[in-house]
Amino acid sequence: MGILERARVEWFAAAFGLVVGTTMVFVPYEFGAAIFQLIYPYVRPLGSLFLVGSATMLASLLYPAWPGIVGWGGRALFLGAVAFYWWSANILFLSRTGALFYPLIAATLLLERTARFQGRGLLTVLVASVSLCFGTLMLLSPEGFHRFSLHGAGAGVRPLGAVLLLTGALLSVGLWRRLPGYCRVALGGQSAAFLYMTVVLGARGSWTGVGVYGVLSLACGVLLGMRQVPVLSGVRWRLFRGMALASVLPILGVGAVTSYLAQRALEEELRGKARQAVTAETAWLEQTVTLARSLLRAQSRDAGFIAAVRAGDRQRMRETVELLESEVALFDAAWLLDSAGETLVPSVRLNRIAGNFAQRDYFQDALKGGDEVLLSRPFLTRAGLPFVVFTVPVDAGNGTRGVLVGGLSLQRLGLQPTLASRSYHVELFDRRDGTLLRETDRGDVLTRAPLLELLGEETLAAPEGMSEALDASGRRLLVAHSRVEGTPWTVVVTTRLREAFAPVTRMGGWVVVIAVLAGAIALVLSQWVGQDVAQRLESLRDGFAALGTPAQEQRVRAEGDDEVAQLASGFNEMAARIDRTQKELREAIAIRDQFLSMASHELRTPLTPLKATLDLLVRQLGSGPAMNPERQRDTIARLNRQVDRLTRLIGDMLDVSRLQSGRFTLTVAPMDLVALAREVVERIQSTRPERQGLLSLEATAESLMGRWDEQRLDQLLTNLVENALRYSPPGTPVAVRVLEDADGVRVEVEDRGIGIPEESVPQLFTPFFRARNAAEHYAGGLGLGLAICREIVERHGGRIGVKSDGPGQGTCFTVWLPRAAVADAA
Repeated sequence: MGILERARVEWFAAAFGLVVGTTMVFVPYEFGAAIFQLIYPYVRPLGSLFLVGSATMLASLLYPAWPGIVGWGGRALFLGAVAFYWWSANILFLSRTGALFYPLIAATLLLERTARFQGRGLLTVLVASVSLCFGTLMLLSPEGFHRFSLHGAGAGVRPLGAVLLLTGALLSVGLWRRLPGYCRVALGGQSAAFLYMTVVLGARGSWTGVGVYGVLSLACGVLLGMRQVPVLSGVRWRLFRGMALASVLPILGVGAVTSYLAQRALEEELRGKARQAVTAETAWLEQTVTLARSLLRAQSRDAGFIAAVRAGDRQRMRETVELLESEVALFDAAWLLDSAGETLVPSVRLNRIAGNFAQRDYFQDALKGGDEVLLSRPFLTRAGLPFVVFTVPVDAGNGTRGVLVGGLSLQRLGLQPTLASRSYHVELFDRRDGTLLRETDRGDVLTRAPLLELLGEETLAAPEGMSEALDASGRRLLVAHSRVEGTPWTVVVTTRLREAFAPVTRMGGWVVVIAVLAGAIALVLSQWVGQDVAQRLESLRDGFAALGTPAQEQRVRAEGDDEVAQLASGFNEMAARIDRTQKELREAIAIRDQFLSMASHELRTPLTPLKATLDLLVRQLGSGPAMNPERQRDTIARLNRQVDRLTRLIGDMLDVSRLQSGRFTLTVAPMDLVALAREVVERIQSTRPERQGLLSLEATAESLMGRWDEQRLDQLLTNLVENALRYSPPGTPVAVRVLEDADGVRVEVEDRGIGIPEESVPQLFTPFFRARNAAEHYAGGLGLGLAICREIVERHGGRIGVKSDGPGQGTCFTVWLPRAAVADAA
């Protein structure tokens, strides 16, 4: 049950957020269905929120040593995106599955962070809950799934619900009774069921559904196939997570920015082209209408035509009408009516249909409109052809009136090539009743304009504008519209954003594919490189384990020229030095044992006769006659020689002890401290040409005399200045000051380097100690320099101190010396 109890929802949430966020950022125009209407204006920011939150959660999972605030920040961003999506696209649109699924994710994700479930995972609990809830809904209310998502499944919704309910119950029992076999059977069925739902939703283009069920199917498959929790440690794992984050996430990030910029640029181009297309169509129609009106007005005011109407000269009237509908003219038909609506001259192109047309709106409007050229509503002629006509009254005088009519065929108007590109759809409708006059795709006319149902009359009532709408299939349209001046017509140009953005969508798809391939390549490379590195590190580990073993000399192979090979070479050198040191140590121990043996023998040699002589003297003094003076002198002389011998032996041993302890004495003499400091500064500057002008010396007088050990003070100043330069960034100054003080002299060495942490100051002068940031800073040294400096200063009877405001704030060392060294005063 290990993997089933420790599988975490956070991994699932991160994968789901990456899939959905990538889809929203790279193909936002696929979210055009009615259910996404509320989130569509914010789909890119919402996708970015999913991506950032999921990537942050994934980073916190891959690097558990990072601060906890990183993981909580990622979870907060992810849950914020889930809450907005849940409310806008599920609650408000009554999507039952989404209304249940997203709260389950949020609840289990937060429960995993509580103390009760610390170290455990709730992914199997989430899968069981989703299966039980979805299965119950599919059985009780399958029509909800038909309406929103699974209508492609048809009658298969109820059987699918039964499978989910059965496997969910089986998984719940297996988790409760701790039966891994039950759990794995249930997970297999759930993986197949969720995969089926993924395929059905993919056929519909429901991207979020594909992301949800695809990741659920993958999670069930992983739980089914994995037998134990992988140990996320070692060189291979570190290489994999580093290469994965360094390859996949940057590609996704750069691709998202590139896709966003490309989409914005293409969107601006589409809007510009749509605006140009609607402007060109409007200009063409305005020109056509103006020309038609001009022709009719000119003919209606022609003196000869007026005279013919007044005289009833049908031949002359027929010539005028036939001229209007000739091949070179604008009109598709023309006819002349009298004041009662009777046909005076019929149209040749309309098969000379005659009769009374007094009931026609265009005739009645013409008689009321004075002498203006009027544009009629679209209608069907008696020949069954869709037309729109221009009418103008003809006043022949003497009470004789007529109506001259010029007609435009809507069929021919629909066949005219559009000035917009083929990717744009053009419609022309009459605002008075919404009748369609022109439609470039199907050629429909005299029906209600479809866009009026999509956008509404209020939107299209404006003189011009640009908007977006959803067609009947749920695809988003870009709509540009404009009025035709002097007419009740409106031109509408539309284009489908999905087709227009297909190149950007393909580019985004390639970016995602490249990111996935980069992750796969990173996995393979990390395993290959990690295996090589791990093997060499294991060899190093075995070598370290064998260090100090006198039976053998452990060496590792140093192949290549990389850092691991250098480490192996360093290890071999270290092992050789350790071997030499151990050999020398054994020799030293042997010498020590030999020395102790010899010392014991040498000490015993004088002590034995000394003790025997003393015993003899005691016995003689206690029981026998006194020794003669000469014999007493010989005995005392012999005793004195033994004592001298002991004294010499003890002195020799003390000298050896002083030599091994490294104690030294000062050689003091009058000297100029300012001259010494100047010499040290000039010498260091000459050896470090890159520091020219950055090392300065400040002194209160030309000379500062005192009695000190010049050689030791030279060593002191050199150590302090070299340390200041070593731990200062290039180009930063170092100041050396030699000043008079109340009790003697004061020497200061100040830099603007890496500084010293507060906790490191008390131990700074301890042998072999180095501050934390000094160890991180690449510079040589073993931590003996400052200890030597303190020994020199204290031997002179002075003191040394240090001041630093912290890392990155620089350091100032201060040395106080008396005018005469203590050794000299003594």
